[in-house]
Amino acid sequence: MPLAAFFAQFASFSFNENQSSNKNFDRLIKVMRITTEDPVRREVREGFKDALVQEFNERFGTDGNDLSNWQNLCDVLRIVPVPDTVQGCRERIWDTHVNLVDLVDSPRTRKPVKLFASLGELTNYTLNTGKFFPSRMRIKAGY
Repeated sequence: MPLAAFFAQFASFSFNENQSSNKNFDRLIKVMRITTEDPVRREVREGFKDALVQEFNERFGTDGNDLSNWQNLCDVLRIVPVPDTVQGCRERIWDTHVNLVDLVDSPRTRKPVKLFASLGELTNYTLNTGKFFPSRMRIKAGY
């Protein structure tokens, strides 16, 4: 998977599949002893963000019109019953508030993705944890 491959580039780092992507990234920065001012940090961060998007695409697909992609997403979000049309899936997912980094991590860590009651709760969680999904890439995925 892309995140494991990204972290494997760094010989002195051991990727922990049970930890969130962000915790692994933070550990990597510490292992590499990269300061905030170090230009290498930006390069490593960009590689991490690309790997996050690639992992999303592998887990949930890139075709926004593919029913199986949407149904897989519904499964991970614990939407029951899973709709049998793309439109039905979109409608059920539309009001679901979930952190996309946690969504990507969930199948690997085997931890159910946290669902939030409101956009405000999700925003607070995202700001407090620093788990930001690269929004410029989300559009490429067709969702």
